[in-house]
Amino acid sequence: NNIQQPNYQFTMPTIKGTASVTDNHAQLKLLRSTTFPSNFSQKVDFTKIHRGVIQHWIEERITALLGFEDDIVGSTAVHLFLPEAAPSSSEGGEATTAAGGGGEAEVDPRRAQLDLAGFLGEKEAAEFASELWTMMLDAQTAPAGVPRKLVEKKKEEMRRQRELQQQQQQQQW
Repeated sequence: NNIQQPNYQFTMPTIKGTASVTDNHAQLKLLRSTTFPSNFSQKVDFTKIHRGVIQHWIEERITALLGFEDDIVGSTAVHLFLPEAAPSSSEGGEATTAAGGGGEAEVDPRRAQLDLAGFLGEKEAAEFASELWTMMLDAQTAPAGVPRKLVEKKKEEMRRQRELQQQQQQQQW
């Protein structure tokens, strides 16, 4: 009575909007044949980055790359690059530095980039993954776990807003 089921392996075509790598053999082949940034070999300590800030940046960047908002692709990118945090005492997405953080999944940015290529295209996925990984490496050494690039962008935004308010006040006088 031992009836064996045939072991079928299906591969999906590489079409934008579909999963591009479905079996392990194809993914290993792509991992060997694709050139990745050198900083992908560095590990990110996810307990030291501000998850909320990075998640917001990922969602905005995906929207900019696609030209429209797509919750599924945005959520996929977040889950590929930001492992679920282990339960901790901190609230609100703050960066945590608790020594016993444990439970953090490791992220392989190479695999995450290849998985996103089916949604964004190879070039866009490579640019996105490289930019994000660089920011997360910076964030883990930055105060409050926020990448310096985003802090500077926010400062510039606030400065411009102040200047605009001052101009409006001067026009009222």
